[in-house]
Amino acid sequence: MDSSWDLPTDALVEILVRLPPNARRHLRLVCQHWRELIDRRTVTDMRRRTKIIAVAEGGFTSVIDLLTPGSSLLWPTDTETALKYSTMSIVGSCNGLVCLCDDTAPGGAITVANPSTGEALRLPPLPMPGAAAHLYNNDNSNRKWHQTYSFAYHHGTGSYKVVHVPCHFDRFWQPKIVHVFTLGDASWRDVYTGTDARCSLGSLSLVEVDGTVYWLTEDAGKIMAFDLKHECVTRTEPVAVPSMSSTCRLMKVHGRLAVAVYNDDSAMVWVLEGESWSRHYILETHVQRQQEMWMMMMQQEKWSMRRDLAGPHLVHGGYLLTLTCESSCRPLVLYRHAISEERSSQDNVVLIRHKDRGEVVSHLMASIYQTFPYIETKESLRVYNAVLTHN
Repeated sequence: MDSSWDLPTDALVEILVRLPPNARRHLRLVCQHWRELIDRRTVTDMRRRTKIIAVAEGGFTSVIDLLTPGSSLLWPTDTETALKYSTMSIVGSCNGLVCLCDDTAPGGAITVANPSTGEALRLPPLPMPGAAAHLYNNDNSNRKWHQTYSFAYHHGTGSYKVVHVPCHFDRFWQPKIVHVFTLGDASWRDVYTGTDARCSLGSLSLVEVDGTVYWLTEDAGKIMAFDLKHECVTRTEPVAVPSMSSTCRLMKVHGRLAVAVYNDDSAMVWVLEGESWSRHYILETHVQRQQEMWMMMMQQEKWSMRRDLAGPHLVHGGYLLTLTCESSCRPLVLYRHAISEERSSQDNVVLIRHKDRGEVVSHLMASIYQTFPYIETKESLRVYNAVLTHN
């Protein structure tokens, strides 16, 4: 580039921070200098504006700002859009775009939508044999296809991708194949894994972290990793603790992969740092014995239920998110817990005891089972496919 076009660094940063997030993402591709400036000098503005999508049972989806109390609906209740998308399950969100899955369609029909603009892009269906489509169309079972998908954005290439990993009821797809769709392409691609990589179903089945999609295998003994840039599958060493046979959920902590390991009265969060796991958080979940619960309900006294970690977006800024149902007749409460250094123990593990209730963020009328970061954007989906994009 001609030197006459050079700008002082501070002046360039002032220009960049005034641009919308989607424009900055494209400008990262200009050169390494711009990419470093955007990553280092404008990320604070992005984080400040980022909110949380809380996905609850019954199709209730709320947008929550941790810095202000209360919540709002992701889809306006008085529009046709709300009726259309409230019955779909959310796969994930990236840069203000939300990936939705219609579980009633064989294989799960995927739509990428922008709640801020009302635009939506329907993806082609996963290719499957005619016999499979006929079987699933006549199958009344409630298959949770959305748990087999992940929606991700790769900063290096500037591309959005939807990844599908077969599970135990996907018997018509090969267990050694992962399906990938890049926004802007015309069809899905098959990626050979070299091993049986079927995922373990659950509300936190697949998690995208820094350009890689992770998932637990069916026996929960392995963590598989799909590199979005090179489109290859590798294996990540699981948490080397005896509790790995307990209930495990994949999480995301400050841009790193995390695993929450649950036992009877606590949940431990391990974070992958390089090639090793470090324990970062312990949450006392406090489960009342069934007999004690029954006695308290009969006496109409206040009783406590198990606390849980919000995920996969577990840590937002300087706060760890937890969920608690205060009583048998009250709504679920989302809490935030400051995780400053002074609260850490000597081994740098943050312990959140049962008495540490945290600060109330929002009261919700249904049980939350997923949280995702969210930022409003005007990014148009028509650049990926003007024909299939609609309002």
